[in-house]
Amino acid sequence: MGEFDKEELTVIRKFEHIEHCLKRNVQAHVTNGFEDVHFVHMSLPEIDKDEIDLSVEFLGRKFDYPIFIAGMTGGTKGSQLAGRINKTLAQAAQELNIPMGVGSQRAMIRKPETWESYYVRDVAPDVFLVGNLGAPQFSETIRERYGLEEALKAVETIQADALAIHMNPLQESVQPEGDTQYRGVLKALAELKAEFPYPIIAKETGAGVSMEVAIRLESIGIDAIDVGGLGGTSWSGVEYYRAKDELGRNLALRFWDWGIKTAISVAEVRYATELPIIATGGMRDGITMAKALAMGATFAGVALPLLKPAVKGDVEGVIKVLERYIEEIRNAMFLVGARNVEELRKVPLVVTGFTREWLEQRIDLAEFFRARRRKA
Repeated sequence: MGEFDKEELTVIRKFEHIEHCLKRNVQAHVTNGFEDVHFVHMSLPEIDKDEIDLSVEFLGRKFDYPIFIAGMTGGTKGSQLAGRINKTLAQAAQELNIPMGVGSQRAMIRKPETWESYYVRDVAPDVFLVGNLGAPQFSETIRERYGLEEALKAVETIQADALAIHMNPLQESVQPEGDTQYRGVLKALAELKAEFPYPIIAKETGAGVSMEVAIRLESIGIDAIDVGGLGGTSWSGVEYYRAKDELGRNLALRFWDWGIKTAISVAEVRYATELPIIATGGMRDGITMAKALAMGATFAGVALPLLKPAVKGDVEGVIKVLERYIEEIRNAMFLVGARNVEELRKVPLVVTGFTREWLEQRIDLAEFFRARRRKA
């Protein structure tokens, strides 16, 4: 390990991830697919814009707006950067009454003294907070395997309300120090879910969730899915800048745009399961977010656009970005005549291009899976 042990390297890696997201263009080179989804404009919306209700319900709680601040960081050392980011985001979430997540708590499990970088209850006592652990740490083949003890520690140390298990095989496969042990994860999550007293959200990190995976997650009792689709931050792109040699850079570059586009992933999960959906992956404006909601998502998740003001501790800057999204969602709802998110899910949509061809083929497969589930 050189001059750093494994725990120190985990903390350093978190800082490098933030740095590259701030200083480099780590966006996917492809769109998230929502350009192929179109609203039908209503010249007579038959509603007043000021009567539109953007509130949604999720895991037993009611929120004022259908936006989720996705987990970004935690566990960094030195300047308390991660703590400042999380507290800034939490204050914005508290003021707007929207949920938020923290970044991977693997660093906290390994170095308990970093717990304060994830803790936000002092500034956001009421926010719906989601902890975060990685799926590979539950693999049957990993040396330091997580279980109920670590999951409880992740949630209860920071007084979270739920736990996200992030699935990131793409990032791990191109990361110099990546954990690519995924054998037995589904079984381990089923066992965890049977004992764990908090909701569990399965979360992808930029490559999307397929209907096959969504069906498996629903079958073991997972409470919600964050699709984390292709089209936003590319974690393979982030790892491209962290690569140690030409072989590593080439691998990360080749897989920069690997995955299922966010729009397609939302459609697949919605069609194949009844689970609540968080649509993350390139959500950069309120119209796109409204499309995701119309396709069945409960929340549109956002991360990278909030990072720059959060790094500065600029709560008002974070709120300003979020309020722009909120107003754009409201305006889109007015123009399609939807008084609330439930009505938005019933408005007509037109799907064109590659997305339509993909979905038509995958819907046939979804019918097969549904029929098989009914027989089981």
